[in-house]
Amino acid sequence: MKKIIKILLLSSLISSIPLSVVAKNVETKVSFLKGSSQTTLTGKFQGYDDVRYRVFAKSGQILKFNINSYGDLAYINIFAPGQKPGKDKPLFVGSTVGFSGEVTLPVDGDYIVQVYQMKKSAQRNRAVSFNLRSYKY
Repeated sequence: MKKIIKILLLSSLISSIPLSVVAKNVETKVSFLKGSSQTTLTGKFQGYDDVRYRVFAKSGQILKFNINSYGDLAYINIFAPGQKPGKDKPLFVGSTVGFSGEVTLPVDGDYIVQVYQMKKSAQRNRAVSFNLRSYKY
């Protein structure tokens, strides 16, 4: 009987742990309309979640961006083809550069543009809505 009570207490404790600790990473393929070099993306995430956009580009193309969010909470990282957020170093780190910038892309392939918030606001489980204007030349 004591063993059953311990198991029930443990299982209720585990089920009360907030699931927001586990980040949900949403990834979307971005296609620029034929003849267009720009697109505007909007999204929302919360806490440690992030949003990822996969953009195909060729070597030498320039990817420009401008990100806006309430309270300036959203930042971006750009990862080279084959590189992954949380595992590899970004090609471009938005938190050190700011909310707009550009990068000349070194190789052909699918680049990941990660939209995230800094640790301090993620710990507070802040909700972030953003607009990301992106240009590819």
